[in-house]
Amino acid sequence: REAEGRTDYVYSIGDFKEEMDRAGKNLVVLEVQSEVLCQTGIPDQDNLEYHYGTEAKAQHEAAMHRCEEVKHSFQRIARDCTDATFLNHMVAQDPDPESTELLEYLDIEVLPTVQFWREGRKLWEHRGTSKMESGIGEGVLFFDGSAAAGEKVTDFVGTIKNKRQFAEFVCLGDPNVLKVVNVATITAAPCIHVYPAVLALAKNFKGYAAFARMMGDASPELVSMMSVLNIKEVPTFLFFRNGKEVGRHVGSSRADLIGQILQLQNSLGIKPPPASPLAARRAPRRSNAVPAPRRNAWK
Repeated sequence: REAEGRTDYVYSIGDFKEEMDRAGKNLVVLEVQSEVLCQTGIPDQDNLEYHYGTEAKAQHEAAMHRCEEVKHSFQRIARDCTDATFLNHMVAQDPDPESTELLEYLDIEVLPTVQFWREGRKLWEHRGTSKMESGIGEGVLFFDGSAAAGEKVTDFVGTIKNKRQFAEFVCLGDPNVLKVVNVATITAAPCIHVYPAVLALAKNFKGYAAFARMMGDASPELVSMMSVLNIKEVPTFLFFRNGKEVGRHVGSSRADLIGQILQLQNSLGIKPPPASPLAARRAPRRSNAVPAPRRNAWK
């Protein structure tokens, strides 16, 4: 093993398992990249053929520069997130047997790929350089609760782990503050992608709307609650006032989520905080060639 900043390098399955054991219950973030290949993760772009030497060389150099940018972003996030373990595996031009075995073990098909692990379980991965920086940030935020400048999500978004905590959150507190329960599951990509918006809303709508997250597949009790609450897809946002459900939003559209919160509060004449820019702003759409799904079906 070698280290660069807060990133440790692993070279084999044994190295990786050793790091997983050392991390315990903490999040492990692994970046796998190549010395000679840099893919976007978008098939139509990665499969383009360049027939002229100069054109091919320029394309390759641009791609490798993009991977270098991703590497720097990964290292920066690793420095900011002190609670997680950050690992890197570099695939050589002629990989040795240990590297090849590790790639097969991790099921790597696109380089670079960033994976998120905890206690021996792969939670999620982002393949290719397209939206890679935001993907790393979203994954760390969702799974570890670490935001920029050392902020912790739990300072703004509550956590619901059982029925008692659910009842306390939706029933107690100022009736003029809308209670928003973000129902998510551990591996649903739309839940991961929308979570930065949940944090932003929780920070900007303080005293106007309160937020808590319920990971519906984290325990048998929460799985049972998903059924009781009639959750069919995730993410689902449940809106409560005085312990009574007054609406819900299904999907990861940030603009629609904001709009529904504003509508519910406006119906009672409750105005949003004047300093919040979110009330009048639509979130930008993701620009991947294949649009990201806005919701995942829940069994």
